[in-house]
Amino acid sequence: MYYYIRLLKNTPIEAVIQEPFKLVFTITTDLTEKFYEFPCKLRCQTVVRTPSTAPGATDKDTIMTIMPQGLTQGYTLDYDPKIGYCSVDVRLAPCMTIHDECQIVLSLDPTPFTTQQRGTKTLIEPPAYEILPAWSLPIQLKPAPLNFSKRTKHRKVNKKYLIDTRQDLVERYFKLPAHLAKLHGPGKSLLVREDATEGYMARHIWDSGVFMTKHLMLPDSWLSRYMNEKREQEKTQKVAAGAGQSEAASLESSMSTLAVTDTLTSAESTSATATQSKDVRPIPRRNEKRVCLELGAGTGLVGIAVAAAFPELTVLSTDLDEALALMQQNVDANEALLPNKNMQVGFLDWAEKDRKVEPVEILLLADVVYNDLSHEFLLQTILDYSDERTKILLGYKFRHEAEQKFFENAKEFFDIENVHQQDTMQLFVLTRKSCPL
Repeated sequence: MYYYIRLLKNTPIEAVIQEPFKLVFTITTDLTEKFYEFPCKLRCQTVVRTPSTAPGATDKDTIMTIMPQGLTQGYTLDYDPKIGYCSVDVRLAPCMTIHDECQIVLSLDPTPFTTQQRGTKTLIEPPAYEILPAWSLPIQLKPAPLNFSKRTKHRKVNKKYLIDTRQDLVERYFKLPAHLAKLHGPGKSLLVREDATEGYMARHIWDSGVFMTKHLMLPDSWLSRYMNEKREQEKTQKVAAGAGQSEAASLESSMSTLAVTDTLTSAESTSATATQSKDVRPIPRRNEKRVCLELGAGTGLVGIAVAAAFPELTVLSTDLDEALALMQQNVDANEALLPNKNMQVGFLDWAEKDRKVEPVEILLLADVVYNDLSHEFLLQTILDYSDERTKILLGYKFRHEAEQKFFENAKEFFDIENVHQQDTMQLFVLTRKSCPL
């Protein structure tokens, strides 16, 4: 289980230094059905981006600096579960005037602190559950006016620098495991944006997606082991194919030598060719796509993680129309992690009938069985895109008993294995049962 810091009032696109704007936040579960129950302190910081002046740097290079004192509100904010929705006025400090852009970051302060309750001090320990930080979208900074008086005329003038168009998104960062530094460089993170408001649930990050993302990129995850086995099989096939070609070339050379001194009969020639074809194994096509299809992708978090960790896979993340624009935005935001451009976004309606599609190698599903009304369509979609060789990875978090009906129906067609578990979240691998002859 995870908790999420949520920015409930959208941050401005542009802000004037020292001009206040309101920050409203809370801490809830993924479906916002439950508030975090304990008081805690949140670090309130700013991340400042400024063009790099390092030799050889390009315009796209940036320096990111955490500034604990970048907000005049202070370093920490109090979260009170009795209130739930916490509100505070924030001002960007004068020390940021030279910078072009910043983001506000709210994260848990892990330091235990004391709180006054009924005349006694109580020590508040760090929470047992992970609380995901929230990053605002970038805020363009405007310089502070020279006149710092609080006269009405001055305040009215400053309002024109504030754009009232608000942003309804929040950013989440997921640090890549150390072993992926060989692919993408050290210290890189995956960035995903989601709705800051309750809005469309398809535009939110859900627990199973976070759970799958964190696990699948690890070097010892089920998917990592599966991909390593496939790589070894391909190497073995190439070595065997190369050996077969060498033997065939040697045989052809011998046949050519024999042809100089002896002429083979038609029957002997046919027999030799048949022997050569039998011994040589075909080399797998290098350009053949290994397709990984994600159903109900939402923000595209899991698909982006898999595409970044396993560039040999071509990932297609799908959902309904309301999720596609944000999903594509997230793919574009992680362009640096996808140099092979091995991820695409597409529309897929589970209720579509009479599909004519090819099975894929891997199916990804995270938190897709919560709606029991869609079970029939979901199961048929999985069947349409799978065969006995397809590996189906299903991230699941128990929410209500009706979800079990999906697994009962799926057992008729699939062998189901639990390969990883954390709290109430599980990762299942489903494999199609062989069809009777």
